[in-house]
Amino acid sequence: MKIHFTPVLLLGIVSATLATSAQQPPPLRLNVPYNCPGNMIVVVKHCEERGGAEVCSLVKGAPDGPMGDEISMPKAQAVALGLICTQGGAAQGGTTSAAPSDYTNDLPSVERVKAEIKGSDPTDALARQVAVFTYLVSYIDRIKYNRTVDGPFTPGEQKMMGAYRLAAYQMSQDYAKTHTPAEAAAFERLHGQYEMNGVFYKDWSTRLIGPQSAAAYKGAEASLSASGQKHYEQEMQQYKQDSAAQQAADKQIYGTQGLSNDPTAVATRRCLELGGSSVGCMGKGFKSGLMDLIGFGTEAQEEFTGPGKAGMVLSGVYKNPATVTTLGFGESSVTIGGCGKLVDDSHNYNIDKRPGSVRVTVDNEPNPIVLTMRPDGGLTGPGLIDVKGHIIVGYHTETSTLMINGVRAMPDQCNGPCQTSTRVPDYAPAMGRCTIGSLAMPPSPKPAPADAKPAKDSGLTSLVAGIAEMLSPGGGAANGEVGLRMTGKYSDGRLLLDFTGNSLVVDCGQAHVRAPYTVENSPNTFLIHVQNSGGPFTLAPQPDNSLRGAGSTSVNGRLVTGMNGDDVAFAPHSEACEVGTFRPKTGATAATSVATATPAPAPVATAAAPISGSPAAGGASMKLAISSFFPGGANPLAGKGVTLMSERFDTLLHKIGAPIAAKDSPGRAAVEYSANCLPPKSCPGYAAAMHPYYVGKGTFDSMGKIILTVPVPAGTYFVFCSAVGPDGPLIWDVPTMLKAGENSITLTAQNAERIH
Repeated sequence: MKIHFTPVLLLGIVSATLATSAQQPPPLRLNVPYNCPGNMIVVVKHCEERGGAEVCSLVKGAPDGPMGDEISMPKAQAVALGLICTQGGAAQGGTTSAAPSDYTNDLPSVERVKAEIKGSDPTDALARQVAVFTYLVSYIDRIKYNRTVDGPFTPGEQKMMGAYRLAAYQMSQDYAKTHTPAEAAAFERLHGQYEMNGVFYKDWSTRLIGPQSAAAYKGAEASLSASGQKHYEQEMQQYKQDSAAQQAADKQIYGTQGLSNDPTAVATRRCLELGGSSVGCMGKGFKSGLMDLIGFGTEAQEEFTGPGKAGMVLSGVYKNPATVTTLGFGESSVTIGGCGKLVDDSHNYNIDKRPGSVRVTVDNEPNPIVLTMRPDGGLTGPGLIDVKGHIIVGYHTETSTLMINGVRAMPDQCNGPCQTSTRVPDYAPAMGRCTIGSLAMPPSPKPAPADAKPAKDSGLTSLVAGIAEMLSPGGGAANGEVGLRMTGKYSDGRLLLDFTGNSLVVDCGQAHVRAPYTVENSPNTFLIHVQNSGGPFTLAPQPDNSLRGAGSTSVNGRLVTGMNGDDVAFAPHSEACEVGTFRPKTGATAATSVATATPAPAPVATAAAPISGSPAAGGASMKLAISSFFPGGANPLAGKGVTLMSERFDTLLHKIGAPIAAKDSPGRAAVEYSANCLPPKSCPGYAAAMHPYYVGKGTFDSMGKIILTVPVPAGTYFVFCSAVGPDGPLIWDVPTMLKAGENSITLTAQNAERIH
């Protein structure tokens, strides 16, 4: 006869054993199978304190079958398992009986699904049936995943999954043989929509799935959810302990001022000291803290991208009102737009300074585009020229499905749509012919009105804006200047110059200020005039990519001495430094070449910076051209940072055990992780674990384009970035298959996740 151990019966056996045995039970072991009477396996998953008493959760089932729902009993009774059961050996005593029935026995057969699932027409019925078969495969897979991640499927599971897969495959193939490719594609989209239709799922699952299967699935969902919640609570408890320890250490170091030394606090204070607003500096601090927390701070970034460029660059869109072709220059590339039917494409460029001339060379095939700079700052090109680029040859639809722990999400697990489709352009190499002649220098942007107020942002929008900025290399254009600008970090040992995002930050010891600067295109060299309030100075670039100056200067800054909400207290702080020869950060790629050495400019005069351009370090064979398409209006990704990762962001966070919910999508995971781990909170253990998953980064140009060159093997990678669109925050975590040579991907609002 069969013996089925219900929770009550199991509890009775354990209680009776304790009552009749004086033997001391061995220590209770968690997550170890106990072989008990009745050919039953019992596993104690975890024990915890509830209402002042210790309670343990157990699951039970046949040796070769699935485990049932969790049951609870007092720990004092659970320990008796060691007296009546063995760990991994033969059962002690008792009668051996048949295993409990397999839950797959009451799953619907293929014939029953075909008989009961109807539609509005034969195609609709077929699509619904394929959707049910596909869903049932995921249904079984989720139950098995809860039981064992790497272990085998049971014979019953293998049988039913094979039958469902075969039925779905045959039905799709038979349909494709008797219909046009367009009709077959429409059929695939239709059954995909039914797979994610919650109303349809509720209808057929209620009718077709038996009580034992439903109980097994419900137990699997509850167990997975409980495990995720337990892990989250453990991480939060650890965070509270770490946070308390950090606060205590802060008080010892900083006294009652409460000035923390975590990356976010340091970045926020520095931003305020350089004249930033409270709202703006919180974003900068968020960016710095988050990048440090995810193990992708400055040093980690340079492992993938190198220290970047150093030298003279161009900024702004150069164009001629009489022609349609434009050149949009940024720090790392120039985008050629309006060249025949070619889509806007990014090209590398460098600047060459010779006595009496400035030449800008743009990479192009079959011949480079050589431009000369006029005295008015405009450019003169070669005229009619062939340009190699890409054209749109068609469109295809990309469908993204939310996956949880490697399994297709069920309708009740999705925070929004489980599946989204995007119409994406298909590109092909092509040659265009266009006129690049006389191009005017971009006009300087109008300054913002003195009484201009920042736009109102919700906390979530500000948070996601911070995520978007976290991948950018600098603080953004402080003054929006166009034309000749500088980029890169330079140092003479004590005085540091950071030309980033169109602004200059000068550091002398602990004093730092943001100073305006201008670039003069003198006959024989460039001259960089730094208008430092503590003493202006001029720098001249040299053939070895250094900057040479003379004299000394004082940096009159200020330091934060206390913070209480939006109220910030400062104290003035000044230091003096010599102005000598500044060398770029080790390994920086020269953006400009200079023909002749220039004597050090006299103090309070003029001088400039050299540098010669070459592609990013690494010599990688994988190239990924990322473009973005937003019809009508500004491109929200222009100037934003982008990262290439080897895992989806939510998968990465789950792998390292980060404190996020089990059902989080990539966007929600990014927001939740930021909220949980951004200082003054702290999740220091995750930084090193995240680092290996980041394989490259960069910044979109003014057209929302970038070309990444990364030293990785062929495979699937994920493009991660974020921005604030007209309808709210957007986060992209888009998979792309990289192969040797050139690859491309297009980002749109449709393949982004909108955060509500």
